Amino acid sequence: MAKIVCVTSCITGIAHTYMAAEALEQAGKKLGHEVLVETQGSAGSNPLKQDVIDSADAVIFAVDLEVKDRNRFNGKPYIQVPVAKAMKDGVGLVEQVLAMAADGTAPKVGEGSAAKSAEKAPSSEPSQKKGGFFGSLFGKK
Repeated sequence: MAKIVCVTSCITGIAHTYMAAEALEQAGKKLGHEVLVETQGSAGSNPLKQDVIDSADAVIFAVDLEVKDRNRFNGKPYIQVPVAKAMKDGVGLVEQVLAMAADGTAPKVGEGSAAKSAEKAPSSEPSQKKGGFFGSLFGKK
């Protein structure tokens, strides 16, 4: 039996956050694994204890927003998907994260390409973000 910790969070933080959590918990039961879920929604969050995270074999982030305090999961193999995918295929996600953790293909929290790219020296290429968020919406560069 494997132990998986998950974080679910949708844009509004109401229904889908909890529906995804339920789907992942049920998938764990069906497959015979322990699945513990931290929901991060508009009603607040229920943070998992650090010892629970530390003892986990893998992590599933089923989120449409940034994970709060993501560094608590550093070093753990993970997958990250939109919250809707967890609602539709919890069993598939549990199977996928465990397979990827077992064969070493899962990225590890804090060690992914985003962390590596942040360590790179500044690029000499001109920035693409001169217009900012609204500029990109309205075609300004």
